[in-house]
Amino acid sequence: MTIPNSTSCSLKSYFLHGPAHRFYTSTQDREGITNFVGQHYPEWLYLTAERARILCEHRVNLFAYPDVPLGPNIDWHRDPMSGFQWPRRYWADYDLVNTPPSDPKIIHELNRHQHLPRLAKAFFLTDDEAYAREAIAQIEGWIEQNPKWHGVNWHSSLESAIRCISWLWTIFLVLPSRSLDENRLRRICRSLFAQLDHVYRYPSVYTSPNTHLIGEAAALFIGGVLFPELPRSERWREFAMLTLIDEMERQVSSEGVYGELSSYYHCYATDFYLHVLVLARLNRIPFPDWVWDRLSGLLDFVMHITHGDGTIPRLGDDDGGRVLALASENYTSFRDDLCSGSILFGRPDLKYQAAGFSEESLWLLGEEAWSIFDSLAPEPPSELSRAFEDAGYFIQRSGWDAHDTQLTFDCGGMGLGSGGHAHADALSLTVFSGGHELLIDAGTSVYNCAPEWRRFFRSTAAHNTVLVDNKSQSEPCATFRWKTKGGGRLSKQIALPEIDYIDGAVEFQDGGKNRTPSFFLRPDIPPHHRCSRFQEARSVLRGGPLDELRGRGEHDFDFLYHFASDAQLVVVSDENRGEVDCRARIGRAGLQLCMYASQAVRAEAICGQHEPIQGWASRLYGERCASPVLKASVHGVPPVLMMSFLVPGNDPISSRRFKANTSQTIAAAISDGDYDDIVVTAVQDGELRLTDYTMRGELFWLRTERGGLRRLFAVNAYSFSYAGETVFESEQAVPYVQASFCDKSILIETGEDEGKLYVRDLRHRQFQRN
Repeated sequence: MTIPNSTSCSLKSYFLHGPAHRFYTSTQDREGITNFVGQHYPEWLYLTAERARILCEHRVNLFAYPDVPLGPNIDWHRDPMSGFQWPRRYWADYDLVNTPPSDPKIIHELNRHQHLPRLAKAFFLTDDEAYAREAIAQIEGWIEQNPKWHGVNWHSSLESAIRCISWLWTIFLVLPSRSLDENRLRRICRSLFAQLDHVYRYPSVYTSPNTHLIGEAAALFIGGVLFPELPRSERWREFAMLTLIDEMERQVSSEGVYGELSSYYHCYATDFYLHVLVLARLNRIPFPDWVWDRLSGLLDFVMHITHGDGTIPRLGDDDGGRVLALASENYTSFRDDLCSGSILFGRPDLKYQAAGFSEESLWLLGEEAWSIFDSLAPEPPSELSRAFEDAGYFIQRSGWDAHDTQLTFDCGGMGLGSGGHAHADALSLTVFSGGHELLIDAGTSVYNCAPEWRRFFRSTAAHNTVLVDNKSQSEPCATFRWKTKGGGRLSKQIALPEIDYIDGAVEFQDGGKNRTPSFFLRPDIPPHHRCSRFQEARSVLRGGPLDELRGRGEHDFDFLYHFASDAQLVVVSDENRGEVDCRARIGRAGLQLCMYASQAVRAEAICGQHEPIQGWASRLYGERCASPVLKASVHGVPPVLMMSFLVPGNDPISSRRFKANTSQTIAAAISDGDYDDIVVTAVQDGELRLTDYTMRGELFWLRTERGGLRRLFAVNAYSFSYAGETVFESEQAVPYVQASFCDKSILIETGEDEGKLYVRDLRHRQFQRN
């Protein structure tokens, strides 16, 4: 079969009998899908029709801007937010990065045409010709205003690729419509194929070899599979398959994390590959098994970072867009792809995190997807903590229910290439608890036309870490580039039952490729080490970061904690004692932060400050709102220590500081009923004495019950004694020791290479090897 020309048989007939059978959703599926939606999800039908009605009035959602009016006659070169008219010129004669008169993200998002599949979907489900007529008219208007290779809408191959995906979904969903006659279909196809040719000729191999290249290859693969009779489609498909396989290996780690280290762009990459592999399977086109495995890994990462309410932490840049917007319009939640993944891979854990059947899965996988999904018994993932060591992400949680606590710790670098979508967020963390994200990543807000806001949102000052001398860990030099880069490095990880310990450090590199010791490139910034220690007890996750900063001379150290915009903060501090107590509340959710510094500390809450910029957050591209920040500042000569406890919940807990025998030691405890959690750390090596305890090592955590010691965890430790009895002693530092105390024995596990485990019988004062 060949694609009919103007003198042969009907092009529409060709579509109905050829490409429609290769597409995700066929016109033959229409009755079944419509009946399924009406029977199981009638609210989808109502929402679809309501949204389509608004779209027919030429009002669209663009990023954080709802119902943006486009006017009675849509001008596809006009920025509807600023009114700026993009000049008509040859596609390559634009410089959108360095001299944009208006944010090109706005005009690009509008011209992705992601609202058109929604109109087409409304026709598919309701058979109302008005929706099909409007979708086709908008495409025709675009073709009229955007002749081949002219205008800003031809500038980006990725934007053209996503527009082609939108058009293909629109065409196949309105294919039965009377409004899509032969002449209109031919005209649309001429422009569609010209745009795919343009993407094929100008892929982002050298300019943006990231999700841009993946997205372009995805569109070419889809076009190549749907139209095999088109002579050039074989070239599209071959280039796309080679690119997609190569980029999966290059851009996605073996542990399933997208290389740019942005949670939003991770979702982009996952979504592109999901669309490709689903269509490949439908058309019996084989991809290597390891590619499928890596897609499963991409979904695995999303599963672990997803909060109890379905949202994901905003790590790195937030683009605000999406591959296909049939139902969801962004990636603030990615439960739809978790649902699709559970069906594709038969994974009950993905179904559990998906929390229900998604509309996207129905359109992508067909009506039979529901029966597969329904047959899976949801099971929460088996791990409460998960380490993605290569990427530097660590997730710790108290459970998998909607109100459980989750902490995400970023100990990674700046990602692929220039690190353009990464933020200067080394050793930052976020906390979700009680159904709300309490400690947040501030987000992205904007890329272009507001350099001061771009600098802030990607800087260290916008993240929950330590800012030294008001200097970002990484120095920006352009919108998507850095002059110097400071990323996190994992120093040590210890994962034990009910205990997670992660130790990371900031290290610096130039804007190029080679890591360099921090004292060489940034001698102005003292090295920063942060360990995150959390323990799970009685279904409550508690613990917190311990910060150590070394160096020479006087410095300003700002310990920053960014809270959600609707959080209410109460801050009490004792500057001379170096103590801060901060309590945050959102409805019934709460978080208490107790901080103990080795030097005097000044604490303040900042919200909506303009000079310098601080106390702002962005939940989606294009938006920013005032958001409270706790800033605890220490001015002094290193070493500086800060011990912090993060305790979720609205019930206040008591905390207190102990006096140790050396000035370079911090010892503090939090109490919960009969239980006390005591943490002791020191900058310098030496024997530490605290009440009945004598110890030597880097860090000690003790849990007591009614005054009696029940649990011990020590890091890089030499010895520990309790009430005159030696629990352990070593000439060399032991990586870790954990001990459980019973009435008549002590169970001791060491972190030596041999993994020694001892039981000490207190009745005979002897150690026995297990």
